[in-house]
Amino acid sequence: MSFPFDFSNRKRVLFFVLSILCGFLDYIICDFVAWVNHLPLFCDTIFIMGLSFLAGPWWGVLAGFFYHLIDFCLNRTLELGHWFMLCHFLAALTAGYFKIWFIKKTDSSLALFIKLIILSLVLCLVMSISGGIIGYILNNIEAYKAASSQTDFLTFLWDNKFHSKLLLQIAVRIPVNIADRFICTFAAWGVYWLGERVQKLFYNPV
Repeated sequence: MSFPFDFSNRKRVLFFVLSILCGFLDYIICDFVAWVNHLPLFCDTIFIMGLSFLAGPWWGVLAGFFYHLIDFCLNRTLELGHWFMLCHFLAALTAGYFKIWFIKKTDSSLALFIKLIILSLVLCLVMSISGGIIGYILNNIEAYKAASSQTDFLTFLWDNKFHSKLLLQIAVRIPVNIADRFICTFAAWGVYWLGERVQKLFYNPV
C-alpha cells in the first residue's frame, strides 16, 4: 500500500499537522499518567489510534513516529527504549485496519460496543507480544538499563514461574495492557467521533 503524501491536498496537510499534535498529546498523557503519577498504565496511544480511525492507519503510524521524535527532541537522548516505537506503529495499524475491515457505518450501538471490546482484546495481545519481544531483546543488551516501569513488580513476582524469559516479558504486560487497551480504544473512538463531527462541520457546513 502506498503512502499518499500530496501537499496540494489541504486535507493531507491537515492530517500531517494532526499527526504531530496527536504524537505530542499522547506523549504528554503518558508522561502525566505513567511517569508523574506512577500509575500502572501507559495511555500512550489514545490520539495515535484516534487519528488512525479518522484518517487511516498510516497517519497513525506517522503520529507514533512523532511521539518518539518529540521525546528525542525534549530529552536530547537516543535510547534503546525507542525501539518501543514499533508498538505504537502496530497499535496504529491494528486500530486503523480493524476499523476499515470490521466496523461499518450501519453498525448498531451494541454491535459497535462489542467490536471495540474485541479490538481492545486484540490490541492487548498485539501490544503484549510485541512489547514483550522488544523488552526481551533489550534486556539481553548489556548497555540497556530499563527505568522503573509498569511491569517491574510483576516481573519480580513472576520471575520464578516462567522458564522462558521471553514468555515472562509477554505475560507481565498482559494485566497492564488489558486495562490500558480498553481505556485507549474507547477514548480513541471518542476522539475519532469528535473529529468526524468537526470535519463535517468544516467540509459540509449547514
